Amino acid sequence: MVRDERMGAFDAVMYGIEGDPLLRSGIIAVVVLDSPPDRTQVADRTERLTRLFPRLRERAVGNPLSPAPPRWETDPNFDPSYHIRWRRLTDDDAGIPDALEYAARMGEADFDRSRPLWEIAILTGLADGQSAVIFKIHHSVADGMGGLAMSAALFDLDPDPGDLGPLPPAPESHPAGLLGRVVQATEFEVGALDEVVRGSIKASLRAARAVVTSPIGSTMTLGRTAASAAAMLAPQGDPKSGWMAGRSLSCVFSLIDVPVEPLKEAARGAEATLNVVFMAAVADAVGTYHRRHGHELPSIRVNMPVNQRKPGDDATGNHWAPARFVVPTDDIDPQVRLYQLHGLIDHARRDPALDLSDVVYKTLALLPDPVTERLAGSLMKGVDVAATNVPGPPIPVYLCGARVNTLVPFAPKSGAAINIGFLTYDGTAFVGINSDPAAVADPGELTECLAEAFAKYTE
Repeated sequence: MVRDERMGAFDAVMYGIEGDPLLRSGIIAVVVLDSPPDRTQVADRTERLTRLFPRLRERAVGNPLSPAPPRWETDPNFDPSYHIRWRRLTDDDAGIPDALEYAARMGEADFDRSRPLWEIAILTGLADGQSAVIFKIHHSVADGMGGLAMSAALFDLDPDPGDLGPLPPAPESHPAGLLGRVVQATEFEVGALDEVVRGSIKASLRAARAVVTSPIGSTMTLGRTAASAAAMLAPQGDPKSGWMAGRSLSCVFSLIDVPVEPLKEAARGAEATLNVVFMAAVADAVGTYHRRHGHELPSIRVNMPVNQRKPGDDATGNHWAPARFVVPTDDIDPQVRLYQLHGLIDHARRDPALDLSDVVYKTLALLPDPVTERLAGSLMKGVDVAATNVPGPPIPVYLCGARVNTLVPFAPKSGAAINIGFLTYDGTAFVGINSDPAAVADPGELTECLAEAFAKYTE
């Protein structure tokens, strides 16, 4: 019997919670090129990409009567041309804002779940002969790091890379019949329950040994872990910002670019990381935006993915754990804010509850979708700002013969008022802001506040 791969626990939860459209999880990347990419190369490279990463040829197949996560099954009707759309912007002075508006509309739309969960739009007709390539992929297929790893198969270090060698073989489709699906689902459920039970027993034995060998230290550690786990699973309640509490299906995309080296110097000066500088600018901007409109905001609740990838992990799938923590947004000296956030973010990244995320999500994945959706929604909708940081190529790259000028991510809001993505490419940090207009009355002003906040670390 052919066995198609099941979704991982994180993947299944990201896929299953979208019964609530506010929790849709499409990841967008906007790539601005100095010229239109070659059509033939786009078709050829996309074909190669889907063979290198067969997940891009697979559709998700679930069973509403089974708690087992959906299976990845090679689509017998896979047509790459369906996933690639060429569009010409009609305005004579069309620019990057027009491309971002198009990308935002793509971000609002759901996928056709009878097909593989990705698409590409190529926009030509931008000013100065530029073009934009918009990639959209469902979060169940890959996380941000994985998506970037896959996209590397499309990028070149030279406008003419030469012969890329023979194409990998195309995967064959062997869809399982009804009986095969029932058998596979039953086997998965039994195995998953056994894994959870065994994992719990092992954890209990480790805890017992620790108590015997180090009763005081282990008791304190267990106490901290239990408290962290309780905080991770507890409903978050309302967002910290009552002014930005509205939620809708709409998106507004905006971006800024900042030179990387001054940000790194600011990080080194505070003995912190680039991510801390990023989060300091976010906290500064959101606080300033509120104060300018007469709203006091002592703090915001942030959701930040913590990368859990290990060498050898596949590009597809999700390898991260969600860290949720409260960030002060008061008006303080920028350097003081860096020192303040350094310890806070370091503590959040080392939270012992993150080690429990895999077990928690495996349990959520076995629950009926409406239950998972409700539980996940109670965690995600109380978040003010989601923030993610992804390192990009440090040198210039090309896409199907055209030079990449801009590479910017737009992560899904997933219940938050704003998701701010930070990606470094060729000496520049590109910051993509995905705002919910029901929460952010003036996305343009918020973007200006963020640019001003970054400027405090680059002047």
